[in-house]
Amino acid sequence: MPNDASGDATFVFYLIGLTAILMASSKVRYDLIALFVLVTLALSGILTPTEAVSGFGATIIIMVAGLFVVGEMLDRTGVARTVGDMILKQGKGDEVRLMIPLCVGAALLGSVMSSTAVVAIFIPIVMRIARDTGINAARLLMPMSFGALLSGMLTLIGTPGNLAVSDALRDATGQPLGFFSFSVIGLIVLAGTVLFFAFVGRHLLGPLMADGSDRPRRADRSFAELYHIHGLDRVEVLRVEQAFTGSAAREVERNAPRILARRRRGPRGNPHTALYSPGMDFQQGDLIVVTGSDAQIAAFSGLPGIEPVQSFFNDMNTWIDTLGILEVMVHPEAKIRGRSITELEFRSRYGLEVINVLRGTKPLEEMETTPLKAGDRLLVTGKWTRLDAINSTGRDFVIIEEPAERAQSVPNSNKLWIALIILFAMIAVSIGGMSITIAVILAAVAAVMTGTISTNQAYGSIRLETLVLIAGMLPLAQALDKTGGTQIIVQNLLSMAGEESPRAVMFALFFMTMALSWILSNTATLVLVAPIAVNAALEMGVSPMPMAIAVLIAGSAGFASPVSSPVVTLVVGPGNYTFVDFLKCGLPLTLLVMATTLFVIPLVFPF
Repeated sequence: MPNDASGDATFVFYLIGLTAILMASSKVRYDLIALFVLVTLALSGILTPTEAVSGFGATIIIMVAGLFVVGEMLDRTGVARTVGDMILKQGKGDEVRLMIPLCVGAALLGSVMSSTAVVAIFIPIVMRIARDTGINAARLLMPMSFGALLSGMLTLIGTPGNLAVSDALRDATGQPLGFFSFSVIGLIVLAGTVLFFAFVGRHLLGPLMADGSDRPRRADRSFAELYHIHGLDRVEVLRVEQAFTGSAAREVERNAPRILARRRRGPRGNPHTALYSPGMDFQQGDLIVVTGSDAQIAAFSGLPGIEPVQSFFNDMNTWIDTLGILEVMVHPEAKIRGRSITELEFRSRYGLEVINVLRGTKPLEEMETTPLKAGDRLLVTGKWTRLDAINSTGRDFVIIEEPAERAQSVPNSNKLWIALIILFAMIAVSIGGMSITIAVILAAVAAVMTGTISTNQAYGSIRLETLVLIAGMLPLAQALDKTGGTQIIVQNLLSMAGEESPRAVMFALFFMTMALSWILSNTATLVLVAPIAVNAALEMGVSPMPMAIAVLIAGSAGFASPVSSPVVTLVVGPGNYTFVDFLKCGLPLTLLVMATTLFVIPLVFPF
């Protein structure tokens, strides 16, 4: 065990390095890494057990939990989806007119709710826009995700890491950041990002149109094309002209291609649609949906008592109210990663049928037994209430595409205005001087009391893994300070940049924060770097505000890596992006943000 102060600081530096390696490997969950850090600091004797677990009692934990509830309220009442629909209406098929509101809208929404949730909500909106206009989705998805990433530069609650910066300032100066303290900087960066994509960035992301052409057109693409992408030739509706029960029903099942659903008229004539399961019988007049090759469907429809009706897609409107089909992607943070469809008992768990699974562009041959990975795309079918449920959690799956005939439902759309009133009231009282923590708690309570979200939904929206990550990383910053590690970093920064050059120190802090954010999470990076920035400023005898704002901006500038944040990781699959795509757009954008902020920050916040 380290005994002297210098040895303790070295031990903490090694621990930070190991933490960075573990996070960069993506082999271990971030929350488990944070707990490992916490336990290591306690066992090493660097922190007392009470100090090691003190992060769980920090106000930032309560505030972030409340923000999850507010974000869920905005999702369930349709605030985010309403914004998306307005974008589609106003864009009128022009790429730039669509890209700008997508980028700005994601940034503004992400400034008051989870930016990861915003991207998850916007992906199906962008895919629908791409389908309706024929525009290459890759040229819209990246600007949208970068806009959501920039939301952390707009408000104090834009990302949990901002609260860590505010706490560091409060501890050192007694003056925390206000709700909009740095918004002018973020708006300038957002404007620069929009201009970059409008004139340069979008041209680096492939041809304008999805078909490879450079001329806009109205796309006639139907949802049937999604089946062809998954290697499914046909989906047909067939009618059963005679009853099949018992062994006869089993014989039909053996001879049939894949049966997806059965529709049967009830006693009052109302149709009832159910997912097909082995053992179902068939009555005269039942309609069934099957998928398979031309040869399989032709052979099956030629059997006695089975008559072809029409393509499912030609009859989709008559099924759409009870039977839906979606393509969903496994979320980068999904808890189901590493488990197969069989292990998950997918049908029982979600009430849905998996038709096919794509990994990259190739279907999985053993899709039922192959462990799922982040980015896998599943074609699923079932009742819309079940499909809505798989989307509303936002934890395991992200919707990639849905039928154009059916707009995504919003559970509590009738309470949209109540949600907006709660949101604006939260912001107003925060600006008026009320503690942001108390304002967020009041907003979360109001969301439940007004029925915009249920108590169970409120608790379910709180992501414990994020809270554990923050609580586990806070003691690491405390350990740096206690062992003198913060002072060592500050002295090295000053010796390299020069104590007479605050702008050079700011540059070094910006670069260090940005580089760490490509490896560590945004929150973990800001928790570590914020105290260093504040102490460096105090050591130089200058205001800590510009240094703190610089690292805050840098923490939301992870453009050049597709794994820097779930916000950008989510669009890798739907946009078919490569690492090079992020380098082509991310590096010049990063340099632009760096130059802009280092020039503007001292003008707004003098040293």
